[in-house]
Amino acid sequence: MRKLLLLIIFILPLSIFSQDSYLANLPISGGVSEIGVSPSERIWIATKAGNTYYTDKIGELWHIGPFGSFDPYNISSGKTFERINFFDENTLMISGFIQEGGKQDFVFRSTDKGITWDKVKFGKSSWIDAAYINDNGKAWMSGNSQLIYYTENKGETWKSFDKAGNENALRFATIHFAKDEKTGLFGSFWNVLYKTTDNCITWERLATPLDQKKYKRLSKEHRPDIRKIRVFGDYYIINQQGNIFYTKNDDINWIELPNIADFETTPDDSIYLIDTDLKIDFRDSSFVSIWKSDKQLKSLPVAVKAKNKSLFAFIYGEIYKINQNDFIVSKLMTNEVPIREPYLKVNFKNEEIGFDGNTVLRFDKQNTEWYRFMELPINVSNAVIFNNQIVVADNHLDQRMIVDIDEQKTIEYELPKSLFNLSKNNINKFSIEIGSQGCFHSDKQFREYQLKKGYFKLTAKGKQFLSKMDKEINPQILNEIVSEIDNSRFKKLSINDLEISKKDLENFKNFIDKEEQKIKKNGYNRFEFDNYYSFPGENTDFEFYKNVADRFETIPDSIVNEVFNTGYGNWSTTTDWRKITIEFKNGDILTIENSDDKPNYLYTPWIINFNGLIIKSNSLALGHKINELTEGDLYADVSKEKKYAIYKVADFLYKQTLSEK
Repeated sequence: MRKLLLLIIFILPLSIFSQDSYLANLPISGGVSEIGVSPSERIWIATKAGNTYYTDKIGELWHIGPFGSFDPYNISSGKTFERINFFDENTLMISGFIQEGGKQDFVFRSTDKGITWDKVKFGKSSWIDAAYINDNGKAWMSGNSQLIYYTENKGETWKSFDKAGNENALRFATIHFAKDEKTGLFGSFWNVLYKTTDNCITWERLATPLDQKKYKRLSKEHRPDIRKIRVFGDYYIINQQGNIFYTKNDDINWIELPNIADFETTPDDSIYLIDTDLKIDFRDSSFVSIWKSDKQLKSLPVAVKAKNKSLFAFIYGEIYKINQNDFIVSKLMTNEVPIREPYLKVNFKNEEIGFDGNTVLRFDKQNTEWYRFMELPINVSNAVIFNNQIVVADNHLDQRMIVDIDEQKTIEYELPKSLFNLSKNNINKFSIEIGSQGCFHSDKQFREYQLKKGYFKLTAKGKQFLSKMDKEINPQILNEIVSEIDNSRFKKLSINDLEISKKDLENFKNFIDKEEQKIKKNGYNRFEFDNYYSFPGENTDFEFYKNVADRFETIPDSIVNEVFNTGYGNWSTTTDWRKITIEFKNGDILTIENSDDKPNYLYTPWIINFNGLIIKSNSLALGHKINELTEGDLYADVSKEKKYAIYKVADFLYKQTLSEK
């Protein structure tokens, strides 16, 4: 079995795989809530799709486990694995929603390091929502039956404790016990925190941060779930609804940790804190900081586990091992499947070059498989042959670089000052379309114009689409649209570009007052997806929105640029789009498109595609010109309102303050 140490340290801007370029990224299918780490630091992952994966050590190859497959679309019926845990080096347990014959009354247990697995019944049928396993062979679990399941012999046999408290339908989301194995905390999905000091015989309900009004829920519709609870030293630490607090255990008075995003405790009562800047802060049982990392995680971890005084952090595609001496990050690689066909390819010098994340792939014709050729400092979302060079862009379309295959290096790239030469290459025809594509429907409407005798003449149309548009269009407006795309690449928006008057600002404040009264009267509907003016909840600080209007002229240009350069995205199974396609006489193709579920003001940002080169434009002038071309008939009315432009700025700033709390 081939094994390869794949340790990639962040200080390296570009890495070349020299030992085994044919290893594939581990194709993980399904969500991951927890990871398992053994005393020797073997790592196992179990997913909600019923798949298992493992490695013998960080940096070594990954393998498919006994459940599931490498098929990314595989879903195992009745096997929703929420977690995998080690009792010791040999004994593992998988729990979650595991069903057979209509019952969910068992866990999977292995006593031979995961080679073979048995079903072990724990009691009354229950979806196991939460579990805590310690290093002494004891475990506590709870689920929708509301009973507490307990083992003292590494999951071999179980007994049940009665439910905590008198609440109906009380389900716990997180459990943690102190070293005395009697003191435990149980946090629910809905603002209930219980403590036991005699191993689940008696219960005391503790105040939560929400009970103590240490934060304000924006809406009663938002679930005040307790996502994680831990005991360490003389302290408790909690994540409630994404807010982190800690307290002394003898006097419950929650203190917020606003700069902490996640945490995990160690068996010796130390604690790892993950800061919002993704650096690591290690503290002892007295909550005193011992050391802090200089390096940071790539993103917020999906799951963390403390073992052997190290923090293991899992991010899809990578796993970290962090302690005072090490900050190791390893890609999850396997030799059990070939590298998949890349989602993005270009043809360069008669050779297909592929891109997968930040990896450049080439094809081995002799072995008929792809291999990893080099790594880039960015994840690639766009790749194109432009002026006989491979030009790639990052996910945000902000960074571009040339990939030099021959020299195996990258060079920063700036687009030319002009992409289009309208004096030499006139537009031949253009079309405008809107469409919608979903699971059970597909619809498209369009209008097409052809250049004839100096004017664009309508040659095709669908139904009554854009009926206000003239049948004959002056080429000047199309040339202005193309020129604005070219010029806007080097412009930054300012608050003045919004052309907001004092009357607009007063109208906006009156509108906010009416929206506040409407929500107070009718209640808050978080499922009102078709409402462009959506607020975080009935407890929104509406005064904040009005205060933004009062200081609108002082809003920094950087904020304006970010607001109108950020799309809503597509979060449903249905995609709606608006698109203009311009064809030049020499065959060049330019498209201008927006497919956001909720469009921004004037449908910014537009995604521009010129012969495969993709850029973004947040030009308000471009939005106005497209509106002019279509006689105001292409946009939804709300997207053209000045109060909507003000709202987008105020809403951005308000949500920014919420994320900082």
